[in-house]
Amino acid sequence: MECDSICNYIDLFIDGEIDIEIRKIIETHLESCPTCRKELEVQKSTKLLLRKRLAIQSAPSFLKQKIKSEINMIDEYRDSGINVLDLIRWGSHIAQLYKNKVDVFETLIHYIEKGLEENELCVWITADISELEAKDEIAKKIPNLNDYINKQQLQLFSYRDWYLASGSFDINKVLCKAIDKTKEANNKGYKGLRAAGMLSWLHNSDWNAFMEYESLINSALPEHKALVICAYKNIDYTSNKIDDIAKSINI
Repeated sequence: MECDSICNYIDLFIDGEIDIEIRKIIETHLESCPTCRKELEVQKSTKLLLRKRLAIQSAPSFLKQKIKSEINMIDEYRDSGINVLDLIRWGSHIAQLYKNKVDVFETLIHYIEKGLEENELCVWITADISELEAKDEIAKKIPNLNDYINKQQLQLFSYRDWYLASGSFDINKVLCKAIDKTKEANNKGYKGLRAAGMLSWLHNSDWNAFMEYESLINSALPEHKALVICAYKNIDYTSNKIDDIAKSINI
């Protein structure tokens, strides 16, 4: 092996990152070549100097604090199961605008599936589709779905039973239901609550009350280990209503 080739390997040789056969060839060459031995010593000295200089350098205190803070909050991040969102934090309140069932299934099925995998209590409040239809769609992704249903890790409700159980939309009663579910998730040992509500039933008469409810949920969520998606059927809403949604939800 010629000197030029040896010099190309010197750095790896010092760091011990070459295989035994090449190392033996280099060692043999170094015994008889003062030029390459000198190059070896120069690179060793350079590496040593760099190590000493780096050893006295310290990251700024604000950077250290930020890194520590992010490490401490690692458990706050959850896999949404939704490609465009990826990781989200506990307390996330997400709006989905959908046109049809296909849109809903593409988002909510993956969202619920990931929640079940992550040992979260999952609640899906259906509209436009029946509870049975929702169950059948999830079962296509999760063959052992009945296991999750039987132990009530997955709970399906119709919008009538969840939002309109009193005959009309009652902010306080529905908010209490939501908070009770976060407590249930905690009491049963789940990592948190993952909920999805479909809102195609929502019309003008309940709009203002529901936007107030969304704002209350948005304020309360950061105090709980919970994720919520509210799925609005966008063909039913004017731009003003979409603005209302954006003001009441954090994602």
